[in-house]
Order: sequence, then structure tokens, then C-alpha cells
Amino acid sequence: MHSLFWKMFFGAWITAVGMVVATVYITHFREFGDPRQEERWEGPALFHETVRNMRMARRHGPESFRHWLQRQPPKVQRQVFAVDQHGRELLGRPLPEDMAPMFERLNFRNRETRMLVQKKPAVGFFVALRGPDSLRVVLIAGQSKETLLLRFLWHNFWPILLLSMLASGAACYWLARYLSRPLDQLRTATRRVAAGELDYRVSPGMPSRNDELADLARDFDSMTAQLQESVAEQRRLIKDVSHELRSPLARLQVALGIARQKDTTGLDAELDKIGKAADYLEDIIADVLSLPVASTDQRPLDDVVEINSLVNALIEDLKAEAEEKQLKFILQSNCEEALVATRGSSLTAALENILRNAINYSPSGGAVTVEIESRDERCRIRVIDSGNGVSEDELKAIFRPFYRTDTARTRESGGFGLGLAIAQRTVLHHGGTISARNVPGAGLCVEIDLPRVVINDQ
Repeated sequence: MHSLFWKMFFGAWITAVGMVVATVYITHFREFGDPRQEERWEGPALFHETVRNMRMARRHGPESFRHWLQRQPPKVQRQVFAVDQHGRELLGRPLPEDMAPMFERLNFRNRETRMLVQKKPAVGFFVALRGPDSLRVVLIAGQSKETLLLRFLWHNFWPILLLSMLASGAACYWLARYLSRPLDQLRTATRRVAAGELDYRVSPGMPSRNDELADLARDFDSMTAQLQESVAEQRRLIKDVSHELRSPLARLQVALGIARQKDTTGLDAELDKIGKAADYLEDIIADVLSLPVASTDQRPLDDVVEINSLVNALIEDLKAEAEEKQLKFILQSNCEEALVATRGSSLTAALENILRNAINYSPSGGAVTVEIESRDERCRIRVIDSGNGVSEDELKAIFRPFYRTDTARTRESGGFGLGLAIAQRTVLHHGGTISARNVPGAGLCVEIDLPRVVINDQ
């Protein structure tokens, strides 16, 4: 029973039922004793016995009722009083002060009446006898109204217990639902915000509440709004920086054009590399500037790339950097062709960032392993370096923008902490997933899972 709703429900329900059972038990055994020992001369039994003897008095006269009353125990005699037509009590007893009005009301026209005598319910009867004789009888209940009510509860214990369980169960269910529903909404909101839906709000879903949980929902919405604004500012900053980079890049391209017009014998290959790098940088800046500020805006994937060819081309371009650290690339693939939908050079930039990170964090003389696996209409790319890996509590944090670990990701080796963040956003836009884990005996493994484009031959 891990749900807070069921904990609150069963806790409150068991408490309510226990209180009902304890109340009936204590009031019965501690205050009244066992009612079965006294039920002979109380309640309906005494009433029926009194009425039966009143009927016998109609045939045999008031002496019959007096003889019956004389034979009863003192407790019954204190409950039954009878007066003849002359106003004399049959046993010669004084009448209680508050009983006299009751006898006065009884006559030929009013043959039954009810009042409180000695703060106890009492019923009176007028019995017409043979001739001019008459008999007026008053029966006093053995207990007060409160006592009779408790006895009623005891004699009807199981039905009342069942009703109390049903009523308390319904009340406790409503209470637990009322208290746990906002928590469920907050949990859903937390998951959706964690998934990137920063525009999701909780408080509109509970407009009628005005308690601490509603305040918590409003605080959560305020926090999410500030987070959304912060992320939007960060994205705008990246766009502004990318925009500013275009000016020095344009000057670099102009200088490159002028250099090509001069005598550059023996430098054509290097100038071509500079030109390609400048063009590639221009493509990346264009892609960054074209990214939407709002995460809900997405552009369609209008191109297709073959993963094996793309990875081979990237490895060829990065081979010079790897040879400087005496690193080697190990490429393993279980398929000849794996087509993936993409847009522009975004996927190329993401894979290049991951491969360059693997080179930077691998020691000299190590290796960078790239595994490509195509299965079940999915394409998985694993890039494994030979470094020291990342601590377990930082595996998810390395995908945050501008995040660098304390030990390895310095500005000199790891840049500004944007590579994996851009890669994660690009992969998510391609409908895939990206994750990182430590590989025993190796280093950090970054795994990308992308949907394949399946072309059916006609």
C-alpha cells in the first residue's frame, strides 16, 4: 500500500470504525451491564405484561390488577402506578409530583397519553371497567431517553456497525480523494515539466481550492514560469552569440577569398580545408539561428542520411585530431545501410560533437569505439571512449547546457559544455533518445537511438 490516497483512506476509515465499536462496547459493559439479565421486566416485556393485566382487570375488576402489582418486585412497582375511580393509588403509595397532571388527562375521551415523569418517558392508559368503575395506569420507562437511545444502539449493534462502516467509508474516501487529488496533479505536472513541457501549469486545474495545497500549486507554477523564462533567455542568448559570430566569419571568408587570388603555391590544400571549415561553421550558425526559441515549435525532418556513410565521413575528418593523440578508431556495424530522417547538418553536428568529446577525453594511445546496430526499425549508435568515465550522479547532468564536470570538463578540454546539450536536443528533435553510461574496462559510452527510415521495394 504505497499510495498516499489509500493510506489516508484506510487510516481514517479504520479509526472511525474503531471509535464506533469502542463507544458502543464501553457504554454497554461499563454503564449498563448485560441487558439480557434485565430484559424480563424492562422495555417491551414489561409493557406487554402490564397491558395483559389491564385487560384482565376489565373482567375481574381493579382487585385483579392490584394483586398482580403486589406480586411484582420493587423495581417494577416503582415503574407502574394505578389509580381507581376515586383517585386512590391501588397500593396506597404517594404519587410522584410530576405524575398528577398525567392522571388528570386520562378520561373516557382521552384514553392514552404520554409525558415525561422523573425525566423519563411515561405512558398512561384509561381502562373502563364494568359498571361505573375505571382504572388509570401509568407506566414509567426504566431509563431516561439517553439511556434508551444507547440501549437501542446496543440491541441494533450489527446493523448500526454496518451502516457506520458504509457511511464512514464514503466520507473517508471523499476526504482522501480531496486531499490526494492535488498531489496527483502535482506529480503529473512534475513529470511533464521534467519532460520539457515548461508551459504546463497546475493551478488552473484546482480553481475551487484555497488551502495550502493550492498555494503549493501556485508556487510550483511560479517556479515553472521562472524556469521557462530562464530557458528562453538562454536560448535567445545562444542565438545572439551565434548571430554575432557571423561578422568575424564573414571577414574570415573575405580574407580567404583574397588569399586565393594571390600566389599561394603549395597552400591550396590548406586553403581548401579552411574554406570547408568556414562553410561548415556557417552552416552550424545558420542552424542555431534557425532553431525556435520555444520548445514547442518544431521543423519537419526533410532529408535522409545513411548512418554508416555519415560516421565514416566524420571519422575521416577527425582522423588527424585522433592521430595527434595516437588514438585509433574502431568501427563496428551489423548492417550495410541504415537510413535516418534528418534536417540539414544538425545530425552531423551532433555526432561530430560526441566523437570529438570521445577524442578529447581518451588518453594517448587509447581507442574510440563506434558501434552501429540496426534492429526492429531502430538504429543505435554507441560511441565509447577509453577515458575515466563520469561519476554516476553526473551522467544525466552532462546533457545540461554549460555543464562541465569538476575533474575532466575544463574549458581547455571540454569547451563550454554545449556539445552534449546540443546533441541531446538534436536527437530528441529527430524522435530519438540519447543516454550515457560508464562501461567497465573502458570509459564513457554515449548511446543514440534513432528511428530508421524503412524503404519497401515495390
